[in-house]
Amino acid sequence: MSLSRPLSAPLVAAGILVLAPGAGAQPIVPKHFDPPGRTTWVPEGCRAVPADADALASRETMRLFHSDEVNTDEVSIALAPVFRTDWTTENATWHATGPVFDSAGNLYFTPVLPYENVALISLDPNDGSRRFSVPNTTGAPAGVASPFVLNDPDNQGEEMVVVALYDRAFAVRTDGSVLWDVPTGLPSIDADVVFGVNYLPEADALVAVSRDGFVYALDRKTGAPVLSAPFELPGEVSPPGSPFPLPLPAAICALQTLAQFVDVSGTGGFGEFLDVLNGNNTEVANFFSVDANTSRLWIAATAPDAEDGTVDGVSELGALYRLDLVAKPGGSHDLVEHCHASFAGGSASTPALPTDGSRVYVGDNFGKLIAVEPADCSRAWSLDVGSQIIGSIGVSSDNGELYAPTVQGIASVIDEGGMGRLRWYTDVDAFDFTVPGLVNMNTNLVSIGANALQVQIGAGFPGLPLVTGIGQVDRDTGALRYFTVGTEETVAVMNTGPDGAVYIGNSPFRRILANCLAQTGNLPFGGPPVRGGITRYAAERHDLLIRDAVCAGEDRARNAFAVREICPDSAHADAEQIGQLVAQARRAAPVATQSGDLTAEEWAAVEKELQKVDKKLATGKLQHLDPATEALSRACHDLGG
Repeated sequence: MSLSRPLSAPLVAAGILVLAPGAGAQPIVPKHFDPPGRTTWVPEGCRAVPADADALASRETMRLFHSDEVNTDEVSIALAPVFRTDWTTENATWHATGPVFDSAGNLYFTPVLPYENVALISLDPNDGSRRFSVPNTTGAPAGVASPFVLNDPDNQGEEMVVVALYDRAFAVRTDGSVLWDVPTGLPSIDADVVFGVNYLPEADALVAVSRDGFVYALDRKTGAPVLSAPFELPGEVSPPGSPFPLPLPAAICALQTLAQFVDVSGTGGFGEFLDVLNGNNTEVANFFSVDANTSRLWIAATAPDAEDGTVDGVSELGALYRLDLVAKPGGSHDLVEHCHASFAGGSASTPALPTDGSRVYVGDNFGKLIAVEPADCSRAWSLDVGSQIIGSIGVSSDNGELYAPTVQGIASVIDEGGMGRLRWYTDVDAFDFTVPGLVNMNTNLVSIGANALQVQIGAGFPGLPLVTGIGQVDRDTGALRYFTVGTEETVAVMNTGPDGAVYIGNSPFRRILANCLAQTGNLPFGGPPVRGGITRYAAERHDLLIRDAVCAGEDRARNAFAVREICPDSAHADAEQIGQLVAQARRAAPVATQSGDLTAEEWAAVEKELQKVDKKLATGKLQHLDPATEALSRACHDLGG
């Protein structure tokens, strides 16, 4: 690669990242954060109750691209309050989705257009070593579709990992043994992208949606077709995107840099890659949701061609579709459109629902968060959050809390029924600058934990981060609780493992553009060299992780006891989550005692109280949440809560 203005090598010293626009200059310096105290956020009132389906695994970790079947980006455990960059592996891969996890914490992912002939890779969570891979036998694009980890109800304690491609879908055990591997039956001659796989409990089926608007469904046990024929959405492709305003040398540099990780030889080059990322010239550009309570599918796509006033093979409008599953004689099923809601400009977000399916949330391309009524696709309300929404809405189980990602920050919004109320924007002030023109910015979605939120923050020129890091945000105020500099950005999500650590699929895209603009003289300087792979941000101070898990359990138990007569289903769901938080504390205890964060005596006192919690929760009687709360309160106090 010939560069007219090569980047100087980055320096890392004493935790300070140094870029090099000139000798000795340090334009971007990460701020220091002390370990955070106990969060003040608490759940209040009745929560959204998760669907009850045997195949859906616990919400302790991210089983799917946006965590679960309704794309909440929420896990039931605590996020590690202090964390550090641990390892990066599979460096030659590029990721549009992040890794997902089984109950043991093993990772599963599909890299985008890899040079290696793989459709699925599994990693060990401790050191990132490869456990196994599944080959791509048909050549269908693999990397935009996230795997899905489900329970296998027919084999107690077993899990299955499902991958859906355009012309092929397969399921494997967590040891890599193949359960089934089948053709999908999609009619197109040219294999297209599939945006992942989801689960339809009513038919015990796995369902997938392709970029060109086809929906197929397969039996979970065998992979046999469930639909009488694949369903085709009624829209056409969206308009083509405007040419990216990138100088030709920088565009060539960007394509060459991307080609380190992605096999672009079979694509139309950088422009087609941009189209896939931005949803141009496509019918479906996002993942989709399934309300497991009703088996309704919610898909954001393009509206029927005629709705924009001109029948020309291009859909100028976006639409949110509700598809219903209808059983037919003989055991097959059809999908039928129940309703759709059209809106201008399309959507940059996957439809997201609370776990009870009571609302559907999308962001349009004009800065509006839209709440949709599931019964008839009517608009419940919309709220201008002041900046374009850049991805899926995070949906909390509690307090009507929604989190809309924008470059400005994460907008915290409360769904108050008839309206949405903007509460706060996250603090993204993670870096200091010694030269003018640089800014802090939010660069990704939000992950929701029982104690806090996780975000990715970048620093650089507006819209072009040079460096990024991972931050933790207070759910009450939006203030940064903790931050550490990262190794690379992601355009996917920040995935929470069952250990409370964060894992991302590295996808340098904006940083590629920034570095190439710097190398061709269009920016004064760039950032460190880009890198691919999967990066783990490991938990530190496991005593604080145990504290946050136990204290979050106390807060949840206190609220559950207060509402047990008003909404017993909510209280039972809280009791289940308390059990998951207690289990998380126990998983962290050996590391905490071995590292000296907790003494054996301190943990023994906490464990004594947790055993009382176990005994009370095991009865299933909601009145026993009161003594369980007292035991959790004592344990929280012992941990410095």
